[in-house]
Amino acid sequence: MKHWQVRGAKTDGSIEELSITADDEISAAKQIRAKGFTPVSIRKVSKRKPKKNRGADVASSRLIREISALIGAGLPVEKALASLAKFSDKSLTGTIAGNSLSQAFAKLPDFFPPPFAQIAEAGEASGSLAEALADLANWREKQQKFEAEIRGSLLYPVILLVFSALAVIGILVFIVPVFEEIFIDMQAAPPAFTEFVFATSRNLIFWGPGIITIIIVSSIAISWWFRRQSSRLALYRALHNTPISGQIVKSLLAAKFCRILAVLLQNGLSAAPAFRLASASLTDLFARQQLQKALEEVRRGSSLPEQINKAGVLPPLASEILRIGEETADLGSAAKRLAQMYEDQLERGAKQMVKIAEPLLIGFVGLVIGAIILSIMMAMVSINQIEY
Repeated sequence: MKHWQVRGAKTDGSIEELSITADDEISAAKQIRAKGFTPVSIRKVSKRKPKKNRGADVASSRLIREISALIGAGLPVEKALASLAKFSDKSLTGTIAGNSLSQAFAKLPDFFPPPFAQIAEAGEASGSLAEALADLANWREKQQKFEAEIRGSLLYPVILLVFSALAVIGILVFIVPVFEEIFIDMQAAPPAFTEFVFATSRNLIFWGPGIITIIIVSSIAISWWFRRQSSRLALYRALHNTPISGQIVKSLLAAKFCRILAVLLQNGLSAAPAFRLASASLTDLFARQQLQKALEEVRRGSSLPEQINKAGVLPPLASEILRIGEETADLGSAAKRLAQMYEDQLERGAKQMVKIAEPLLIGFVGLVIGAIILSIMMAMVSINQIEY
């Protein structure tokens, strides 16, 4: 499929520019005529992937909040976007032109990652687009606040680790060899612990360039491997099937899946379409595959919670609470309570982990640097004790 920039004339003589996806120029012209326009000019354009910059997550959340407010005030989508075009990135509003909001979100996955498109599609189908986008904005802003808190908590220990590692490497590469040369010139044997530090210094200097090369090559290879869908699927499957990581992954998945499912159900969608869109929004390929298989059984008349339980990608408690929600005809509220529960658990767990990791990291770094300094002091003492 190719991308075309089409200028079309309305019946009142006004000109509008639209983005059309079609195989050829004739198909693009047919599409523009089907929309009630007379094509004036058709120009092929290259589809450039928008560059994701810092702050894109916050900007996308703010944008959907503004779209929600304008639509909620009574403006149709096109006029709401025309108003935002005066202040927002023209590439975003240009992509939206000629498409539904959900289609536009799907075409900009870097700026509007899942579940933007899925929730917008649900809002369009149920006629409650403003409410759906507002719910999405609330969830995204809460998630971004939590992530910012965790990043802030990790910033100090990470900076400490980086500079401590540089300090240790600098001592081993530039200072320790000077003391080793003294013992070599004096033909004296250093203490055992000091000899261990000397050996570490020699190995670091000799193998350092090779280690750096291996790290760079490995990073490139892993990045290339992870771009393949089959590789990502295998990785997600392994994470699900490993006892410790499996529990964490399932809790993360339950928080996101149930939150999206709740938003979709509470904005008018029935269980099967909401389940489809919530599954499609997941980045976990293995979970998405298993839930899509479960969806086929739901379409044949099976119970939604029962199939979620058989998929085995969510904690058992999630399936049980969803089952109770289905029996009480309140599946949306059950999904919302589940999402809140798992989000709170993950937030408490992450903060507790950071509190534990910070003193451990500081203690470990202090121990390493102290050991090197101790070895140097032992070397200096042994030099003074050498008899001439």
